[in-house]
Amino acid sequence: MLKDPIARRYFVMNFFDGIMTAFGIVVGGAVSIGNSATIIKAGLGASLAIMISGGFGAYMVEKTERRLELKKMERQLLRTLKGTQLEKEAHNAAVALAFVDAASPFFGAVIPIIPFFFNLFGLISYSAAIFTSISLSFALLIFLGWYLGKLLKENPVKNALIFALGGVVVGVVSSILERFLH
Repeated sequence: MLKDPIARRYFVMNFFDGIMTAFGIVVGGAVSIGNSATIIKAGLGASLAIMISGGFGAYMVEKTERRLELKKMERQLLRTLKGTQLEKEAHNAAVALAFVDAASPFFGAVIPIIPFFFNLFGLISYSAAIFTSISLSFALLIFLGWYLGKLLKENPVKNALIFALGGVVVGVVSSILERFLH
């Protein structure tokens, strides 16, 4: 999938965050809200917020870290690296990592709310949208755990179950909050 370890780390962590964000919105709000348009608005709002936050944050952090590396090299080489291929590569890496950091939570959050679009257009029932959303969320969590397990050459089923357990925790906490605040 992703060969660069930093990009892979950003992708998995932030895709996971996006899934969990949407899952929390669906479980915490679906029963009390009862309206697909509201779930979609909340899900899209959250996914855009984490996309913009992640993209800007990652760009600024990566730009800073890579500039620090270049400055260290400049001190060692006793010359400037402005305008060199190294400077261009550092900039391109920061942009690429910011893109991964921005896109992964966005898609992680948008995928679980897709069933609510189907309900909005009358293609499935509201309860089917909730069920499908929760199923998609767990499928994505299991995929991420499986992927990391395969990458580590460890038991992918164990990792998949650990990721799914994270979803169970979010589901339980969101359900408790929904009942407590309702």
